Amino acid sequence: MRYRSLNISNEQKLVLLLSSPFCSDCRQEEIQKIIQDKRQIDLNEVCRLALECEVAGFVYRNVKLLALDVKEIKDKLTPVYQEAALNNMAALKETLVVLKFLSAHDIPVIPLKGVYASDKLFRDFGVYPSSDIDLLVPLNLLEKIKRILQSECDYTPVEEFFQEDLLDSHYHLIFKRRMTVEVHWNLVKRYFSIPGDFWWKSALPVEWEGERIMDLTIENNILYQVFRLFDHCFYPLRFFVLLSALIEKNFDQINWGGLIRTADGFGMKKLVLATLNILNDLLGTSLPDVVSRQRTRGYPLLRRLIFSGIFSGVSRKHLKMMVYTVILIETKTVVRIFFGRLFPSIGELRLRYNLPASSSSVYLYYILNPILLIFNSEDRRKNA
Repeated sequence: MRYRSLNISNEQKLVLLLSSPFCSDCRQEEIQKIIQDKRQIDLNEVCRLALECEVAGFVYRNVKLLALDVKEIKDKLTPVYQEAALNNMAALKETLVVLKFLSAHDIPVIPLKGVYASDKLFRDFGVYPSSDIDLLVPLNLLEKIKRILQSECDYTPVEEFFQEDLLDSHYHLIFKRRMTVEVHWNLVKRYFSIPGDFWWKSALPVEWEGERIMDLTIENNILYQVFRLFDHCFYPLRFFVLLSALIEKNFDQINWGGLIRTADGFGMKKLVLATLNILNDLLGTSLPDVVSRQRTRGYPLLRRLIFSGIFSGVSRKHLKMMVYTVILIETKTVVRIFFGRLFPSIGELRLRYNLPASSSSVYLYYILNPILLIFNSEDRRKNA
């Protein structure tokens, strides 16, 4: 079995097996071995883990597709699946409203993850929960987009953070009405430097639900999803499932050599290769030899840390990110990153500790920041 060398329970193994985005009969034998003696497995624990890992919809759907005799799972996860489907249908409706307004002003938009992924990748609104509407837009149109969202769509900007701070060190603005809209102008931050227009150079025009939009190339979408996993400390499992689905559904169309060259050009090669190999270990995601033959130095440690975090959550995030940074980022940039984390810009400090723009205490936080990074387990701000 794939997980033999890892100290994980039968319940955890079952969640991983049932989280496969396109669960096939070939996994059924492994699954049946685990559930055949119900006295040796706690199905309530399986449901709890599925909910914590945000993969309850996948577990529910795969249980039904494989016709497994696990009534407890079906009964507990049916309402979760149904609620996700209803929320995603509402998100789809609202997303299309926003897209129509922006399209009327000739503003190009790339929808990201969330309901767009649910529709395009899974064709099932119940499996991949989403709460926000995420859009990538050109930075030079940001002010125009803000006016449209406020005056025509009745969205209110979230004033929790100083906009200049977000523009300086972050990568999205937040608007709220019935739902939350996050307007991104880049898809990476802090650890890597990729120009915002990179994502648009190869973006493809497509039609979605009657709207003309732009879409990331598969290779660039993989880069984005890999960074998103890294930036969230490889948690939750739901993010892995999305990346796995993107690869499995488009495997034959992916330019793997081009992907690796692009990643290398932005200093992301080690991160991409390691993340994809972890994905194979976790979910059995298909990989070409050019990826599976390359294992990052420190990979066994990385694998143990990521597997443990998937089921225990992310504690002492800053310390874990330091380990991941040393293992996964090119040596020449590690010093720069650590220096930037220890002595960030004033704007980044205000974001990190939820400080108002006028706060003079930011200078005290600047002095204390190295200590807070070590002893504070989480940023006080919401992760992107």
